[in-house]
Amino acid sequence: MKRPLCCVCAAFVVIVFLYLEWNPAPDIIHDNADGSRVTLHGEVYQKEQQGSMLVLYLRRIRNSDTVGKVMCYVELDDLAEEARLGSTVVVEGEVSYLKRARNPGGFDAEGYYQILGIDFRLYNTKVLAVSSRYSLYHETLYQIRCYFEDIFDRVLSVKDASVMKAMILGGKSGLDAEIRQLFQRSGIAHIFAISGLHITLLGMGLYKLLRKTCIPQVFCALTAIFVMTAYGNMVGMSSSAYRAVFMFAMRLVAVMLRRTYDMLTALALAAVLILVEQPLYLYHAGFLLSFGAVLGISCFGGIMKSADSNAKRKLKGGAIKKSFQGICLSLCASFNIFIVHFPIMLCVYFTFPVYSFLLNLLVIPAMTVVMASGLLCLCFGSLPAAIGIGMAKYVGGLCHILICAFEWLCGISMKLPYAEWIVGRPENWRICAYIVVILFLYTAHCYAAHFSRGRSCGKRGIWIGIPLNIKYMIVLAAVVLVSDSSIDGASMTFLDVGQGDCIWIESAGGEHFLIDGGSTSENKVGQYTIVPYLKYMGVSRLDAVFLTHLDKDHISGVLEMLDGSTGVGDGIQIGRICIPCAAIEDEAYEKLVTLCKLENIPLYKMKSGDKVTAHGLCFEVLHPQEGYEASSRNASSLVMKLEIVGHTGRGKSGKVAVLLTGDVEADGEYAAAEILADREGFTGIDIYKASHHGSRYANTAELISVTAPQLGIISCGADNSYGHPHIETIERLRQAGSDIMITKDTGAIMIQIKKGNYTVTPYKRSRS
Repeated sequence: MKRPLCCVCAAFVVIVFLYLEWNPAPDIIHDNADGSRVTLHGEVYQKEQQGSMLVLYLRRIRNSDTVGKVMCYVELDDLAEEARLGSTVVVEGEVSYLKRARNPGGFDAEGYYQILGIDFRLYNTKVLAVSSRYSLYHETLYQIRCYFEDIFDRVLSVKDASVMKAMILGGKSGLDAEIRQLFQRSGIAHIFAISGLHITLLGMGLYKLLRKTCIPQVFCALTAIFVMTAYGNMVGMSSSAYRAVFMFAMRLVAVMLRRTYDMLTALALAAVLILVEQPLYLYHAGFLLSFGAVLGISCFGGIMKSADSNAKRKLKGGAIKKSFQGICLSLCASFNIFIVHFPIMLCVYFTFPVYSFLLNLLVIPAMTVVMASGLLCLCFGSLPAAIGIGMAKYVGGLCHILICAFEWLCGISMKLPYAEWIVGRPENWRICAYIVVILFLYTAHCYAAHFSRGRSCGKRGIWIGIPLNIKYMIVLAAVVLVSDSSIDGASMTFLDVGQGDCIWIESAGGEHFLIDGGSTSENKVGQYTIVPYLKYMGVSRLDAVFLTHLDKDHISGVLEMLDGSTGVGDGIQIGRICIPCAAIEDEAYEKLVTLCKLENIPLYKMKSGDKVTAHGLCFEVLHPQEGYEASSRNASSLVMKLEIVGHTGRGKSGKVAVLLTGDVEADGEYAAAEILADREGFTGIDIYKASHHGSRYANTAELISVTAPQLGIISCGADNSYGHPHIETIERLRQAGSDIMITKDTGAIMIQIKKGNYTVTPYKRSRS
């Protein structure tokens, strides 16, 4: 068997994955109430400074059998005694539990930190006692890191320093948010991860430098391994750093033992060692992308071998031809990484930066210069004389130029047509089919290589295998398969935005609509909830956005999407925005009008009787009437009846009726109830979105008795100060025979409508 150790490790990874799929990690059971104050005894294993706060990471909690690791936020001014790494501390603080995602596409903080073994956070932490014993090794590395960070702070601008600290020292906590988002959306965020590029430049540079001396090879290799391990510990030893350091060590060990180094075996063994300690790393984006990149190069590089050989034969000669050959090989390497990264990117970010291929051709070679410049900054900045700082600032100018060039390139790439391909989260069966196709290509190439090296073919120079253009077509077909989305009926989701409203609707024809989008309890609800959900669903265009009225809890997220300076809504087009004709023309109205003009989005005012139709959908406005003068924003709310038509078979059709009420007040409810009651053939409402988050002053008995909804949905935040939903509203709906679902209890409420029937699913976080 070729690569027996690699095969065993690969089988172990597959077994761990299947086990986790069949036996998901249990929910964390907490002993203390959220917000309660506790006292803990633990060992400091990591710490970092975030502005005026010092974050201490504790493990081996001695006075609790259920607590694993804890993050403690301590004000630097309140820290009487320094807590060194490896020391045991006694801390007292306020418990803050990490939150699970409550909407598809949202960030699952509890799941992310569960992978890292962290159970909860302590805020307003007081350090009561610190032991005198600590780890000299780890504390020294931390002090060296702080010293280097201080040099960057003194030599570079705030933004440049944050970027260089992330690239070289692994300090991402202070990274400029705007540049982080830009690099991530452009597909070059990997430059912030301590990985193979860093280890190759630093480790191999040190090893080759030592080899030029009279020092024995074994000592050179062991010294380089020790230094790079220390570097990995200094920058936090993330999964990507661990993988790079381990593979570097395996490479030098192979040199010392005079054995052949096999990249794939080293990669597989590194994965096993990480998963033995924490199997949940299989769901960690950094782990998947880091290992996936090396897997793409080591496994699928061979698929391009025949093309590379032909290129070498054809392009021998001048410098231009050799440069072109290098570009072709670089593109091949990018393509090999793409093969593995594509489904991972869709599962994690739901989008793919189309021009990342070309961008990385420029960025990756330039990264060597950036890192070398950064290291020179640290070297010159460490000199005691003032001239050292001057030289460091001079070299830092090169860092600034390159970082600005990266920003400019990313900005240009994002302005190009189709820069961000919003695909959405693929269905599991599509991902499995994609993997099968790629494994088929790899297996076919391996067998082709084996037979082509045989006596009969080898002597004649015959290559047996799938032609290169056919391979590209197969990969393209696999990409189309995994990126395609099937629409089976209409869909509707009531997002959990805390104290606010947001409803997404998709027609059977693929048109997308948004009803409201705001919150008063969730910060940046557009960036962290609405846009991630839309990308999760593969929405690149909203045909219309209906704003029932202009209160913050209904429009704040939409305003974020409209504000082009934030970049929140980039990649998602909005066809038009519809507001009530009775909207009060106040500050919120003027801001909306201004943003619509800047983004060239038409703004429509709607009144009773207006309709918007799509494939199988019909929105009909019931309130306000033309000429209605609203006494408040709530009173001006749009009330819309949505009919979703589906064919039930044999030429018949069924309808699902939905009433969307915004925050309408009693007079608007009476008007809507009167219109519906006077309508011939009206038999009631299937789904009723409770007005004003379930307020006692809305959801009148008249409207509920006329509509007699089967399902009442209330959107409100947990522990809100208004007491929503009120018991009076709950009782009215119950007396009408309605089932009741509340977003604060269920998370997002997803409704699938097909053939005149609907099924309701409350959101549950899934690791699949």
